[in-house]
Amino acid sequence: MNIRRWVQAGDYYLFYYVNQRLQCSFLDRVMPFFTILGSAAFALFFSLATAILGREQARAAGWQAFFALTGSHLMVRLFKNWVGRCRPYLALPGARYLARPWQDYSFPSGHTAASFSLAIIFALNFPALTLPLVALAGLTGISRMYVGMHYPTDVLGGATMGALFAYIVHSWPW
Repeated sequence: MNIRRWVQAGDYYLFYYVNQRLQCSFLDRVMPFFTILGSAAFALFFSLATAILGREQARAAGWQAFFALTGSHLMVRLFKNWVGRCRPYLALPGARYLARPWQDYSFPSGHTAASFSLAIIFALNFPALTLPLVALAGLTGISRMYVGMHYPTDVLGGATMGALFAYIVHSWPW
């Protein structure tokens, strides 16, 4: 088995595990909430509200988050169009979806990129918050599989992109 098929088999297995085997009424209500935490609207609102209303260190973190979100979002758009991967609920038999169907491409997860951009920027600025922030970002990624919108590699790609842009922006000489 070549590496591509091996990754694809693992991707499908993990997707079905999260999307179907973990299915329960509690998670059906909770996971869409975690998905919202990665939405562009929430991420931009949170970063700009922090940048405008926060105190000195929070204000700086808010602006950093805004720039990390902007960079990661542009890169997500570029990769989605370049890779052109179909969303799992459109490609896999029996995949269920709980969110509004999207017609754009799957790789990478923009919600996960946004949540990791925020989490890593604020973790770098407020290290005591690292664990809860990264846990919330991780739950956002898992929620994207649970609601049927992304494969695990989409989530991993989005998390990597968001974290990378957060590190770049944070280390930029302001």
